[in-house]
Amino acid sequence: MPNPYPTALRARAVHAYEAGAEAYDVVAARFEVGVATLQRWVQRQRTTGAVDPLAKAGGWTSPVDRALLQTLVDERPDRTTEELTRAYNQRAAPSARVHRSSILRALQRLGYVFKKNDRGRQNSIVRACKTSGPSSKPGPPR
Repeated sequence: MPNPYPTALRARAVHAYEAGAEAYDVVAARFEVGVATLQRWVQRQRTTGAVDPLAKAGGWTSPVDRALLQTLVDERPDRTTEELTRAYNQRAAPSARVHRSSILRALQRLGYVFKKNDRGRQNSIVRACKTSGPSSKPGPPR
């Protein structure tokens, strides 16, 4: 979602509409906003006395309990994501069952990455590390 128009622009546009005898479309064109947008700002100014943007709302919160997930990872960091999901769903309340993709997203938010099994090496869930320096420069041309 894009950021809202600045409050100063809103106030100038509403003031220009209310101070003059120009129609909504003329003022909206001058300030390069939509006509319906200007109408909402004017209506809001008249009802509340302010044209400040509303706070962003909505969104979605993860159903995964981070503390429980952290405990499960600490107990056995070599679990596969399927095993970790199964263990989480066994310990969580029946109404809090989650899918493997939810566990993967929660692990990512906690800063973990899932290391895949590579030729007999065990799977593991480890903290993601940040690079310590700039990337290497390309070598001389061949």
